[in-house]
Amino acid sequence: MRFLEHRLDVILRRLEQDRRVSVPHLSGLLKVSQESIRRDLKELEARGHVRRVYGGAVLERKTSDQPFAERMKVNGREKMRIGEEAARFVRDGMKVFLDTGTTALSVLRHLSGRKDVTIVSNSVAVATQTLDLSGLTIRILGGCLRPEYQAVYGHETAEALKEHYFDLSIIGITAIHPERGFMDFGEEEALLRRLACKQSGSTIVLADSSKFGRLGSVHTLGFDQVDRIIAGPAVPAEFASAFRAANLEVTTTPGRAPQKAAGR
Repeated sequence: MRFLEHRLDVILRRLEQDRRVSVPHLSGLLKVSQESIRRDLKELEARGHVRRVYGGAVLERKTSDQPFAERMKVNGREKMRIGEEAARFVRDGMKVFLDTGTTALSVLRHLSGRKDVTIVSNSVAVATQTLDLSGLTIRILGGCLRPEYQAVYGHETAEALKEHYFDLSIIGITAIHPERGFMDFGEEEALLRRLACKQSGSTIVLADSSKFGRLGSVHTLGFDQVDRIIAGPAVPAEFASAFRAANLEVTTTPGRAPQKAAGR
């Protein structure tokens, strides 16, 4: 038990320093098996200290997601590739809901040349993009501004969203858990994403690799309520199996996959 607590202390100190740790690195550092490290990370997650992600763990933020500016720095290239792939599903003449996630925002950068496309969003960041958006009509929903998320939320936003019907909704997500589905930290963002899904002919979730294995505080959508997920270059096996069981289409993007681990 004393050796276990020593390992947990080393892992936490490494996380404080690097913000993220990998199972293979910790296995070499502590000279124990990768399976032992995965058990250690599971124990730390149960204690509320970390959030397990594919291949390792990050420090947990239990009450809210990171501010928008911080999230923009995480997996930037991967998010751009996901955004480019998502843009392929936007056709001329469509009406599309685009939500507040940083990955969803990257979709805008790849819509050049589309004609007669209407984008509806609660993201203020969408409205401030200095891109060539000719051919696009952008409508920003009203509501209470939350500067840290560069977005509006609240009753007014939800009621305004109910007035629209979409060919396609493109939404980000805070966390993906193999048993609990798509999750968020905030009730308001979860509600808006559920409404957008309900009001749409088709829904796509965008998720970079940091979202897999993360545990949110609010259930947003089940895997069977979404039509497609666009992810990074690799989807962990346990998630791929859950997606297949829910008939959820999976699109992965080119790029370097995270270092593979044998399991949790």
